[in-house]
Amino acid sequence: MDEILRREVRLLTTRLGALIQEQCGRKTFDAVETLRQLSKRLRQTSDPELLASSDREVRSLPLDRAADVAHAFSLFFHLVNLCEERQRVRRLRHYDSGDVGAPMSLRASFNRMEKQNIPVDAFARLLRSMRIEPVLTAHPTEAKRRSVFNHVLRIGQSLEALGGSEEHSIEKSVDPWIEALWLTEETRERPMTPELEVENSLVFLERTIYDLAGIFWERFVQEMGRYAPRLRDERPCIRFGSWVGTDRDGNPNVTAETSLNAAERLRHSILDYYRRRLDDFLSVISYPCSRPALERKVRKEIDRDMKRFPATRVFEGVDQPLECYRRKIRIMRWRLERTIDRARGAYADVSEFERDVELIERALVEHPSPRVARLEPGRLHTAVQVFGFHSVSLDFRQHSSHVRLAAEEILRSAGLPSAPGEARIQSIHTLLGKLPRRVKLSDAARHTIEEFETLRQIQSHNGEEASHRYILSMTSSAADIWDVVLLGWQAGLVKPQGDGRLQSTFDAIPLFETVDDLEAGPGILEQLLKDRHYRRLLRSRGNFQEVMLGYSDSVKDGGYFAANWALFRAQKRLCEVAKKHNIRLGLFHGKGGTIGRGGGQSHRSIQAHPYAAPGGRMRITEQGEVISLKYANLEIAERNLEQLVTSVLDTHMLAPKHLPYENQAASWEEYAQEIASASCDFYRNLVYETPGFVEFFREATPIDLIENLRLGSRPSRRSNTHDLSQLRAIPWTFAWTQSRHFIPAWYGLGHGLEKFLAGHLPDGLDLLRQMYRHWPFFAVIIDNAEASLAKTDLYIARRYEALCHPADLRQQISSRIEEEYQRTVRCVLEITESKQLLERQPVLEESIRLRNPYVDPLNFLQIRFLEKWRREPRPSPELVRLLQITVGGIAFGMKSTG
Repeated sequence: MDEILRREVRLLTTRLGALIQEQCGRKTFDAVETLRQLSKRLRQTSDPELLASSDREVRSLPLDRAADVAHAFSLFFHLVNLCEERQRVRRLRHYDSGDVGAPMSLRASFNRMEKQNIPVDAFARLLRSMRIEPVLTAHPTEAKRRSVFNHVLRIGQSLEALGGSEEHSIEKSVDPWIEALWLTEETRERPMTPELEVENSLVFLERTIYDLAGIFWERFVQEMGRYAPRLRDERPCIRFGSWVGTDRDGNPNVTAETSLNAAERLRHSILDYYRRRLDDFLSVISYPCSRPALERKVRKEIDRDMKRFPATRVFEGVDQPLECYRRKIRIMRWRLERTIDRARGAYADVSEFERDVELIERALVEHPSPRVARLEPGRLHTAVQVFGFHSVSLDFRQHSSHVRLAAEEILRSAGLPSAPGEARIQSIHTLLGKLPRRVKLSDAARHTIEEFETLRQIQSHNGEEASHRYILSMTSSAADIWDVVLLGWQAGLVKPQGDGRLQSTFDAIPLFETVDDLEAGPGILEQLLKDRHYRRLLRSRGNFQEVMLGYSDSVKDGGYFAANWALFRAQKRLCEVAKKHNIRLGLFHGKGGTIGRGGGQSHRSIQAHPYAAPGGRMRITEQGEVISLKYANLEIAERNLEQLVTSVLDTHMLAPKHLPYENQAASWEEYAQEIASASCDFYRNLVYETPGFVEFFREATPIDLIENLRLGSRPSRRSNTHDLSQLRAIPWTFAWTQSRHFIPAWYGLGHGLEKFLAGHLPDGLDLLRQMYRHWPFFAVIIDNAEASLAKTDLYIARRYEALCHPADLRQQISSRIEEEYQRTVRCVLEITESKQLLERQPVLEESIRLRNPYVDPLNFLQIRFLEKWRREPRPSPELVRLLQITVGGIAFGMKSTG
């Protein structure tokens, strides 16, 4: 461990211990220390007496002291995670001081492009096509309250401010915030609402993301200048999106009012950010405009403004006579305030405001004051290009069954057939040539139509960029997408033109989520693109079609390997279909934070999927705890965005044109299909076909507890049933993470690999090793599985399994899980030619090893009190609170939820 990291961890955890003694007394502190030491020793030796001592210690704790002990271990991880984040920032700063740059950095990518003589024209074409867009979602996997987040942030700021000070000075500085952190309630007493989720997303937008756009793009242009010094005035290739307040799939709490309020809060947020930046301008750009020609130019703009808006003449006597910049900025600020209030004098649109910002930027460059120009109006100019007057673009999402119901009612009212699928499509074609009329609908259909009307209202108030996507969950046919088009037509988003054309102001986006739907997806796109009516619609959208791919649900549906293989194949085949029909394709990757939900190292993952960003276009979800991990710190946020952008750059510009073993690619894909089929059957046999598995899952994991938590506004199930198909992928993965099984991230892989080895004797292992060494897709699959296997802890998992009854059911399923775990570990080690897991990733191995003794006590406490919670018909609020603390603490310790 790095020495500074070690010192900071020791300092903060020592101060936490001192404050625990002060606040709760010696008994609580001793209980924390005893459990920590026992857990540490149990990790070194599986002595039954130690295990019994640990059990006695946990069972001896009364409820109130157990809650304090859980709180202590949970806060330990908050502080350790902060220290690790600071270490990462120090490492980034060190890399930044050198000429080579960090791996996966802009500097490294442009250096390689220069060395390999990549034509600047080819890069410029890619840059014009590129669009990278992280999309914030409100998926309920963020276990940290905002108040806790703020206290941790203050501790980090204190450490930063006193970096080289004596230890006692740092203690004095951090103690108040550690004390406040200890006294702050970790759990939410009120249920999470969509409105609170909107406010939470604004925290990250206002704290880092708005600034991030300008800072990142300034760095991009600077690094690009080394490689292509003559390339200028390229608009930023980054944007940001959000589902917060508009994702209706399975969430009845999101209403039309919620979405309209979300759009308005975002609009106010970004305009207020611009206003604050103009206030910064006023304090920094304090010098006169002394060049006569430049002064005349700026004064001409001021005179024009004052003539249009006489109220701004009040600014004539505020500044020194020659301080023309300040006068112009005051007028801009006045107009921005009118824009916020939608009052007379407001900017007509964002382009008018952008023109004013650009005027100040160019004037300062001419002054000359190039550094200030870059720092202030330059960065604001980028923010305006990225966020407009709307902030982030809001996506609407709904399940296909809801949209289908509304479409069928509209068709029925028009006397047109709605089945089978081809007849439904023909009926929709017929209606699209007409103007919509008012239709009497059921309440359910009416609510669905309201979503489209709300989207139209947001466009009317804030512009098309504010919201223009409607994502259809569980798309399984071309008719499903035509249903979306029909509802868009009914709401006035799609309009017939006199010459047979169709004009649309929104994009209908299929979301393929199951293994079968991913397989069918390219055929569905082919059917849509062969339809002349759909091509007319697409022409009004710039011949651009976006497709979303679901990682979480596909893993839950078919297991880890089969889902990843289905995603690889879908991307490749979708790109082929788009190329055949000469349309621009964009892929939207619906990933979670954990490997079991498609997470992992973004840069390496994208390079392993060469079709992930066709034309450089890619959207990707940032979900739950991933948002705070990536966007709480500005420097880490910049690094995250840099890795995302360079992954696309490197894939398109630096990937070898001819790979070694390229002639074997077709064979390797056949082998992957073979492994996927076997692993999928094996996984589905356990999860969907084994009698009693649902009962095992509900008793051997804390899924019932998770379903009762207040982590998000969306229910954990699409319908009120214990059917696994109705359980969302997030709580599914979350539960297996808490119990340390990590089943979604590896189960089925070992069986698929072993069956392949048996069927390809004697060369099977050599083939897999060759694939691992030379095929990035297969290497990433194996390495991610290895990381998940290392985090899997059957010692802890067995403790959870002991809660499952009857014993024969527990033994039957537990033995299958353990057998597959051992099989998967054995196969992974053979393929990677390693003696133990994470042999080639010592930093991750050390992190897991050092964290385990601190996570284990939280698991022990959760298991003990989960049993009590399940027995009690009306559990006390204190018991529920304790269990909530353990859930959050385990999540922070494992650095993953769902």
